[in-house]
Amino acid sequence: MIDRRSEALRPFFDARAVAVIGASADPSKVGGSVLANLVAGGFTGRLVPVNAGRSTVQGLKAVPSIVDADPVDLAVLAVPAPAVLPALRQCVAHGVRGAVVLSGGFRESGGAGAAREAELREWLRTTSLRVIGPNCLGWIRPSARLNLSFSPGMPRAGSIGFFSHSGALCTAILDWSREHAIGFSVFASLGNQADVAESAVLEALADDPETRVILGYLEGVADGAAFFHTLTVAARAKPCVMLKTGRSAEGARAVGSHTGALAGSDRAFDAAVRQAGALRVDTLEELFDVARALVAGRRPKNRRVVLVTNGGGLGILATDAARAAGLELSAIDGPAGERLRAVVPPQAAVGNPVDLIGDATAQRYAEALEALRGVDGSLVVMLAPQAATDSIGIARSVLAATREWPAPMLGVFAGGPRVRPGAVALEEGGVPCFTFPERAIGALARMAVLSELAARPRRATVALDAAAVAGLSRAQLGGRLSLLDAAPLLDAAGIPVVAARRATSADQAADVAATLGLPVALKVLSRDIVHKTDVGGVALNLGSRGEVLAAAKAMTARVAQARPDARLDGFLVQRMADDPQAHELLLGLVRDPQFGPLVMVGFGGIYVEVLNDTAMRLAPLDTTEALAMLDELRMAPALRGARGRRAVDLARLADVICRFAALAVAMPELHELEINPLLAGPTGVFALDARGRFERGRPI
Repeated sequence: MIDRRSEALRPFFDARAVAVIGASADPSKVGGSVLANLVAGGFTGRLVPVNAGRSTVQGLKAVPSIVDADPVDLAVLAVPAPAVLPALRQCVAHGVRGAVVLSGGFRESGGAGAAREAELREWLRTTSLRVIGPNCLGWIRPSARLNLSFSPGMPRAGSIGFFSHSGALCTAILDWSREHAIGFSVFASLGNQADVAESAVLEALADDPETRVILGYLEGVADGAAFFHTLTVAARAKPCVMLKTGRSAEGARAVGSHTGALAGSDRAFDAAVRQAGALRVDTLEELFDVARALVAGRRPKNRRVVLVTNGGGLGILATDAARAAGLELSAIDGPAGERLRAVVPPQAAVGNPVDLIGDATAQRYAEALEALRGVDGSLVVMLAPQAATDSIGIARSVLAATREWPAPMLGVFAGGPRVRPGAVALEEGGVPCFTFPERAIGALARMAVLSELAARPRRATVALDAAAVAGLSRAQLGGRLSLLDAAPLLDAAGIPVVAARRATSADQAADVAATLGLPVALKVLSRDIVHKTDVGGVALNLGSRGEVLAAAKAMTARVAQARPDARLDGFLVQRMADDPQAHELLLGLVRDPQFGPLVMVGFGGIYVEVLNDTAMRLAPLDTTEALAMLDELRMAPALRGARGRRAVDLARLADVICRFAALAVAMPELHELEINPLLAGPTGVFALDARGRFERGRPI
């Protein structure tokens, strides 16, 4: 196979000569627009228009075919779809290393277009040529004055590397970025991704010295495993923020467990991004708000924040937003509080938020900020316009007073034209400025999350006893698995299971109960029944042989009435593990077609889908990630001890989660497995019930 690593994308960053195949003299046409953009953008390399009918195009000497040109690094194709593959073949013959195919008429058009793209993809697998597109807006490298797109105007050079699956969205962002002075190191529209997909661009941006922040807009993922691996590496080098559309249950599959019902392609993507150490946002506004804050360069070391304002209302809004986002207001006391009281009027508020009151001047802002020097926390400076407000003067004094502030600083100049000059002055001074406090606080909170993700310790994943796993008799595993079927798997993974045995009749159930030791739980066994409690198939705390016998007979009658079509396979008799200090959790595994094995943990029992208090990650896991999953649960405080209950043994629980994830990796034919409930208490963690699905010969 051809080596297709991201180093092969280097021509898109450092092109010295570019051919425009399908160049037109008419700038309103795609082939004319891209050539005009290259000229107007100031590309200093050699430009070669390719046009079979003209000797010159837009004042440049043209050639009839790429093979007639002097060597070039890149080619841009703006030709009809049927002509794309022949033109690319000529590019390969002429030594071209990269191509941007702007042309539409491929799978997005269906029918013949889809067949045309399939042929293109198959051919690309045999060549070292790297292709962006087809059906894309193009590629822009502002610092190199390289605009290989049909979007007019060169965006500002900067340090944001942005890639998108949507060309139409790109044009809107480019237009918006000019108004807000947003600069890019790379701006890439990937189109149909017949060759270059998001993972290759991610890897290239991670290696690009001009890129400090990586942003991506995705509508799907070409290869989940490759995306996760590449994003993990990229996020260790630079902040990565992803926006993906489609949070609906597009990828949900009909499977027989709570885990399967709650999983889906979007949750898998969410887990992959979080686990990789990147951030997912929900809106374009959030994407670029946090990017602007990240580009400023300072990173929060904690979740503390200092709020300074000239209006009480802004301070209250910012305080509420901070608390809702999980930020903490820094304490302003001791020397800092004394210094602050010495420079503000008596009626000013010197707590946090600091209210300098409405007539605050540039000097008051400067003196207050100097007094606050040394207070631990990020800084949000707010301004509401008053009759004599000098927004530019205040902005300049704020910049001067906070030049050495070690944590992030954001501005909020609320209003419109009256404060706009000051907001521009802040932006030009490297401080992101927002119109309203909620957006600034949101950006700061997301930066804090990224900092926490970057600081996570990384530990080795759990390794199972390979001999124990390999020694399992897979001949006994097939189709649906009950607790008794799954118990050997759990035992091989080192996950304790509460003792249980099968009984084929009511009398045998009573005998088994006496052998196991009373009291016991009794559960109906049926491959046709998923939720036993819904049909009266569970009886608990049976304390005598007679109680077990009576419960088994009554259960048989109830289940037969509720599900006359269900085949009854007998009973599961299990020792009671009724620990009042333990919590019922769920631990589940499903396999996503894109990302592979997914592990879910949450509060269990019969209301799992109702509560939906779960966290998900890709397998394998280390204990840091397992503990992070537990912290994400809304009921996490209960695990740490609440309302008279002792804390769960979190270290043991995290180890069990990691072992469960290792089992998913070790047995790729195990398509689905769920422990529910998993009893977790102060003295141990035990599987009480389990079910799953093993499909021999069908690993994912």
